Amino acid sequence: MLKHFLVVIIAIAAFGFLYGIYNYNVEIESNACQMTYMFAPPQFSRINFDANAKFPHYGLYYYNEGRMPIDVHTTEFKGAPVIFVPGNGGSYKQVRSMASVALTKARDSATGIHLDYYTIDYNEELSALYGDYLERQTLFLKTCMKIVLKLYKNTEHVGKIVLIGHSMGAVISQAVLRDPEFAEYINTIISISSPINKPILILDEKIDTFYKSINKNVSVCRSSLKLNKNSNFCCATCNRLLLSNHTNHVGHYLKNVLLITIGGGNRDLLVPPAFTMSKFSDIHAMTMSIPKVWLSCDHLSVVWCLQLVQVINRYMFDISASDKQTFVYFIKDRRRREQTALNHFVKSNEMQLKEIDIEQEGKHNSVWREDTLKVFSKAFKEGSRSNFIQLIPLRKHKKHTKLYIDVTQLEFGDFLFGCTVKPNVNENLFCQNKVSLSHHFQLLPSMKNKMRSVAILDINNLKNTYVNWTHVGLFARASRKPKLYNIDIHNPAERNIVFKLPRWSTFQKIILVNETKQGTLYYKLSILGVEETFPTIELRIVPLSCMGDLNSIIIKMCIPWAPGFTKYQIIRDPSAEVFYVNVPVSSPIGYNSSMNPISLEIYLDPLCRYQISYKFSIVTTMSRVAQQFLHWLPSHLTAVILIILKNQISQLHEESSTKGVRPYYGYFQYASLYLITGCRVLSKFLTQRDGNESGRGLSIYPAVIIHSTAIVLSILLVFSVWTIVILNAYGLSKLINWFLLKSVLLPIADTFPILFAAFMISLAIKTCGAVALTVTCVLYLLLHYKSWIGPISTSNCSRHIFLKCFMAFESAEENLFFPNWLQNRIVTYLYGRCSLHYLLSRGIV
Repeated sequence: MLKHFLVVIIAIAAFGFLYGIYNYNVEIESNACQMTYMFAPPQFSRINFDANAKFPHYGLYYYNEGRMPIDVHTTEFKGAPVIFVPGNGGSYKQVRSMASVALTKARDSATGIHLDYYTIDYNEELSALYGDYLERQTLFLKTCMKIVLKLYKNTEHVGKIVLIGHSMGAVISQAVLRDPEFAEYINTIISISSPINKPILILDEKIDTFYKSINKNVSVCRSSLKLNKNSNFCCATCNRLLLSNHTNHVGHYLKNVLLITIGGGNRDLLVPPAFTMSKFSDIHAMTMSIPKVWLSCDHLSVVWCLQLVQVINRYMFDISASDKQTFVYFIKDRRRREQTALNHFVKSNEMQLKEIDIEQEGKHNSVWREDTLKVFSKAFKEGSRSNFIQLIPLRKHKKHTKLYIDVTQLEFGDFLFGCTVKPNVNENLFCQNKVSLSHHFQLLPSMKNKMRSVAILDINNLKNTYVNWTHVGLFARASRKPKLYNIDIHNPAERNIVFKLPRWSTFQKIILVNETKQGTLYYKLSILGVEETFPTIELRIVPLSCMGDLNSIIIKMCIPWAPGFTKYQIIRDPSAEVFYVNVPVSSPIGYNSSMNPISLEIYLDPLCRYQISYKFSIVTTMSRVAQQFLHWLPSHLTAVILIILKNQISQLHEESSTKGVRPYYGYFQYASLYLITGCRVLSKFLTQRDGNESGRGLSIYPAVIIHSTAIVLSILLVFSVWTIVILNAYGLSKLINWFLLKSVLLPIADTFPILFAAFMISLAIKTCGAVALTVTCVLYLLLHYKSWIGPISTSNCSRHIFLKCFMAFESAEENLFFPNWLQNRIVTYLYGRCSLHYLLSRGIV
């Protein structure tokens, strides 16, 4: 019974894994990036310098636009210098989107601020696959930094460079920080979709050594991110804080270098989100969480995605200044650069609106309105000719302690405040003790360029802090633009729902909210149990009825132990789209996820009623297992084949007849699952973990799934090869014979073994050891074949050898499971040309 159960488990796990590979390569969210266009032909002007002879395959270029190329050595550069460092197989021409947007922005700017973009040509080397490139590329980047700074010798201010690294280019940029001399030339490093913390694959020792060298040298100068069991980056105040990665020593050379890391999100299949955050980062953000981007980018589109390119350039323009000679430089004030980076990459401060004097503004051309309803809205479809002041009382609703304000098209002159409202002698209302609350507004993703801003206020907290307050007010300045605001005062106990991750065996839908009330704007879901990176929940928000056109839903997901991994998603068609809940980074060991659960904030359309439900998504879970653990498959497949070989050798040693050498023996095994399970359990106790690592030990599920897939693939692979050999043996024999006649290495290997060994050693040094071993194995296999085929084809006793083989085969014929047609093909192959007449005389063929 156990045997049959394990066979079923192996088959289901293998099928699920293979389907997961198909699903994560096919079912990818659409690319919402806007294309970047250039309005003039791009020009890449090569900068020649003495060190070019040392790096003949590399180059440094200056980007400009126009039909006439410029002479770099005679041009006076006045912009702030930016160097783009391409990644694995990347081209220096990938800079054109960022540089073109910067040129356009500079032409439209009245301040004279502009950027000079330089780009490096690494000859499209595959630096992620071969470690020898990394140190050489780092040395060339240092040389380029010196050359670029020499172009600005006429100014005293330019002494810092911004490095923008894509993919492995960011790793190269971070490697420069190991050298104090060149680290002082760096103002900011911006890493884009880079495996900056650890390599995706370690294909040679030098890649691992390069990463360890960076971690060892940088860790001396900078503190790293350390999480504890109560770390929570989802609180309102934590989003404004950095990762506490200031330098360990105030006077150290890295104290002014800002490191910003950006990840592409779910569309980036080459670099998973967990690899994009450096433990030395000052700020980390995914493209789905960056204000005004709010979408996922694949590994290549991240360098030309207009929404992201604009944000990066806005940041660099905001940290630039110019001197009296109009030379532009990057400011040195770290605090200002930090706040600017937070504003652009974490939480926009555009909603910190200008404060209004309500007492003065409210006297002239203003409409005051007070509503005691819990849910209401106000629309100005054609704008408003007068100022509008909406007052919301704080003491009317004792149980409803959360105030949700949703404003569409919030303008700079609008204002959120709290105050004490009193009537004057004319029975008109006026405010006292006014305090701004506009900082509570946050931007949400929106469609059709309709900016949506929301503020969530705790009424009890306001009443306890400001005892005399009676109202919260929203001041909307007179404007011709259409405007809409919705108010939802609710009991948080009714809108906050907590649930756990379902079991893998749970496939039915679980309803959280059967039907929302009309006018409901906000729900908050807290999810427990999602602590590893592959389990996925499928959340559905289905509209039941609407009073108008169906509008989009916005979902915000925050992971408390992962700073910068907040995810926004617009559900444009709620009846057809779903939201998948999973985490990019495993929670730390011992993390208190019950006190700090994953939070989902759902922003609904008040004109609709919805049903909210969830279930365990086995398809997406398998897709994430395939994406994250596919590189385990070769090692598991090798282990399975070795176990099968061991089983066959043991059986051959024990059996005295030829029954034990059946080709299918040993492949249908499941005992290796016990070994894998035991090793996985022991690894949690025996493996020493780095204290800085945030991930927990993986569960048993991925190992069982991968190993089950390896068992099934080994059966399919070996039997496919074995069948091909049987059905095409004659053609394979012809091919081998032709290779034996044409091969030059075989006579050398047979006659001069020392010369052959020297050739293989040189091949290993020039390429790699695996290539030399593979060539050696193939050649020696052919030598053995040659040593057997010669005597059999020329000896007078070959007919007797084949006759004995056929008699042995004929005696075992009843024990084989092959059909008659396949037996005939096997007989034909065994006898070949020298026994053809014998077979005809027996009437077999």
